[in-house]
Amino acid sequence: MKKYYDNARDNAAFERCVDVMAGLMLKYGCQVLERHKNAVRVQDADLDNEPQEEILQKAA
Repeated sequence: MKKYYDNARDNAAFERCVDVMAGLMLKYGCQVLERHKNAVRVQDADLDNEPQEEILQKAA
């Protein structure tokens, strides 16, 4: 096991945390990315429907 912290307990806790996070990314990563893509598409579609002046006012 690689040493990240001086305390062995902290190292073990960090390793467990990384393992859990990696597992969650593997399990749910594609779903999260797909939701993000859909949200961006919806946001872009909403911007296409707004008048140009309102978009410029929001950006300022």
